[in-house]
Amino acid sequence: MCMGDVRRNPSTAGIHKLTLARFKTLMGVDISYFQIPWYREYRATKVGFRGSKKPGRWRNHLPKVLEVILSRREKDPVVLFENVMKEIERFWHPAPNPKAPILRKMPMNGPWHHAIVPAVLIAALRNNGYPFTDEHISEAFHRGSMIPEGSCGFLGACGTAIGIGVAVSIVSGATPYHGEERSLALKHTGEMMVELAKEGGPRCSKLSSYLTILHAVRVFKEEFGYELPVPSPEELQGRCPFWTRNPTCHLVKCRFNPLTRRMAREKGEQKPAGG
Repeated sequence: MCMGDVRRNPSTAGIHKLTLARFKTLMGVDISYFQIPWYREYRATKVGFRGSKKPGRWRNHLPKVLEVILSRREKDPVVLFENVMKEIERFWHPAPNPKAPILRKMPMNGPWHHAIVPAVLIAALRNNGYPFTDEHISEAFHRGSMIPEGSCGFLGACGTAIGIGVAVSIVSGATPYHGEERSLALKHTGEMMVELAKEGGPRCSKLSSYLTILHAVRVFKEEFGYELPVPSPEELQGRCPFWTRNPTCHLVKCRFNPLTRRMAREKGEQKPAGG
């Protein structure tokens, strides 16, 4: 099939009906509006929808985002990530000409997560007393910022998941000329991609971030002996505070959505038939 035969508006098969409805309610347009299998056209459409003059306006915020990460001292990388996201929302300039109310706030999804997640992971190691400095954190942030927008759908590699490879590379000191260290970064990036692929659904930068951070915590312990505190499984379930602003939220299919906590509680309160 030649490129000219590719459909410009793929079907919405496989996307939950509730997600489709939420997307139209929050964004004011049908999800097919953005389902464009041509990268440059896709980016131009998104930029036009937000009212920006050109792609990449988010990069203007990166220096201040890095300052926030460097300044925080939480030891739990999950809590650190959440607090970083909440803090940067305060100075993030919304879309200049929003066509939907949701665009008046910081977007739920975006390539800045590619830089934030690996930097948060290295910052958590520093905050727990392991031998990492602001320079290591800045390096992780810089590498992550190079990963392009939409890489999950257009390149087959989630940019946030690549963050675990960035973090492992920094911890191990890997370069393209290393053997074991390079293989280790590739291995855990690949495992993270498979884990995210099993989740299914449209993109969710927060879901990818949570899963990547938790996976990295296991890797740090198993490969390097670095232990980081994280919330308990009970505390992790339904803890996402961002979901109401996500037009492509997986809803009850996501373990971090508060709806799952409510469902689990209601299920536990139900008495067996005949009881």
